[in-house]
Amino acid sequence: MLLLRIHPPMTSTEIVRWTVADLELLPDDGRHYEIIDGELFVTRAPHWKHQNVTIRIGTALTIWSNENGLGEQLTLV
Repeated sequence: MLLLRIHPPMTSTEIVRWTVADLELLPDDGRHYEIIDGELFVTRAPHWKHQNVTIRIGTALTIWSNENGLGEQLTLV
């Protein structure tokens, strides 16, 4: 996974921290933007192979859960 850390422009005397308001101004370009402790991190969208594996694992867990009456799969968006 490629993780890119982006620092906002700043002068030598001030430290600028990214905020939720800044996040809302970023483009909807398929990348994942996340602010952690005022720093912006950017990751690319997951590859389709990763998504396919995720679906297969979720399906296997759901089948097992239903057969054994234990647990429940939740899909978070």
